[in-house]
Amino acid sequence: MNTATTHELRSALRLLANDIAVSVPWDALHQWAGSNPLAVEHYAQLQGLWNEVWCEANRATPVPTVYLYHGPAKLTLVRDSTLDDPPAVALQDLACTSVPPMI
Repeated sequence: MNTATTHELRSALRLLANDIAVSVPWDALHQWAGSNPLAVEHYAQLQGLWNEVWCEANRATPVPTVYLYHGPAKLTLVRDSTLDDPPAVALQDLACTSVPPMI
């Protein structure tokens, strides 16, 4: 694994620990893994890095599940929320209450 891209990936995972979602460009992931496309073992290594980052953040909660969204240019990682996270609000709920419909 490339050390510089491993550092970048760990930084992205630290953002994920705080922000619920993060996107990582495929180019960076392929450089990190030294492979295009990623293989099963790369996803296992990514899971291992996520576990490390979560535990390093001194989280008292279990490591949340991370879901992957494979976009054309980026891989988006979204983690389960924890009790420390604010509740999710649907955009349509806010849009329906504050803006009159356009004709």
